[in-house]
Amino acid sequence: MGTKIVAVKLKEIIKKAVYAILGIAIIGMLVYFFMPGDDDRAIYNAGTYSSDIVLHNQPVSVEVTVSNDEILDIRLINMGETQSVFYPLFEPTANELAEAIIEKQSTDIECDADKTTTANILLSAVNRSLENARK
Repeated sequence: MGTKIVAVKLKEIIKKAVYAILGIAIIGMLVYFFMPGDDDRAIYNAGTYSSDIVLHNQPVSVEVTVSNDEILDIRLINMGETQSVFYPLFEPTANELAEAIIEKQSTDIECDADKTTTANILLSAVNRSLENARK
């Protein structure tokens, strides 16, 4: 009579162990599938995005390169000699803003009072490019 009780108890213990293992496996899968991964935390779609500004009847592109979660580079494309002559503050301001934006990882930055208009034009173009890059 004693061996039947042990066999029944052993079956119950095995059954509970199997249920416990299954429960742990299901919880593990739920955590794995619903935890945010690198793609879920990404702010941008990695790549290079551009926005055009018209200076002296010629387009100048503001090109912004981003990874999934940061701004990597900002530069002017197609800035001609005529535009450089008519808008002498444009390139230096673009370089200053690019450094500040990359360092701060935001376009919410302060500009010199004498370059406010130029900076606002450039910031607007950078923001348009970043909007295109956003997920």
